Amino acid sequence: MSGVRYLLFDLDDTLYTNASGLFTEVGSRIEGWIATTLGLSPDEAKALRRRWFLTYGTAMSGLVHEHPELDVDAYLDHVHDIDVSRYLDPNPALAAMLTSLPAPKAVFTNSIGSWAEKITRQLGIRDCFEAIYDVRAVGYRSKPDPYAFTWVLQTLGLPGPACVMLDDQVSYLSGATAVGMRTILVRPGAQRTNGIEYQVDSVLEAEPVLRELLGE
Repeated sequence: MSGVRYLLFDLDDTLYTNASGLFTEVGSRIEGWIATTLGLSPDEAKALRRRWFLTYGTAMSGLVHEHPELDVDAYLDHVHDIDVSRYLDPNPALAAMLTSLPAPKAVFTNSIGSWAEKITRQLGIRDCFEAIYDVRAVGYRSKPDPYAFTWVLQTLGLPGPACVMLDDQVSYLSGATAVGMRTILVRPGAQRTNGIEYQVDSVLEAEPVLRELLGE
């Protein structure tokens, strides 16, 4: 038997894709905040954001590590202050897939809870998830930090192999693998590396894999 009992979904670029243009605006707001707050040029802010992502996994983690004197909550609130309805429409096919899968589900995101609430409600899938685990809940220690994954497992009261993590980032899934979670990479044309078990081009294409892991 599979032993899989719980499904964890990343949010940005997993439950919706950057084809919408939404995450492009998020990126612009990240770089704008960095430039304004640290007194950098747009090019310098872009380069710093990239370095922080490569070094720490997220720009927020870079901010926390290198500028602990700054208000991380002000940063997070600014970055996510966007009307998502300008970019996203309801996704009935995704709602139907999530509803049909016979296991409890949660969103596990490096963004904030209010952002995940806005996105999932706009997509028409909020009722498919029993919980949202955001970066504040895990003490601002975002994926791929194994602490974040361990915290979620302890909260669920489950061992790693009982959970499946779907994410668009290889590095984040490496953190899931480190705590024993099953893993699905949701990224078009990507290669499975670092112990990732499955790859699909879109979240809808994950349905047969999930059904297999659930023992159907």
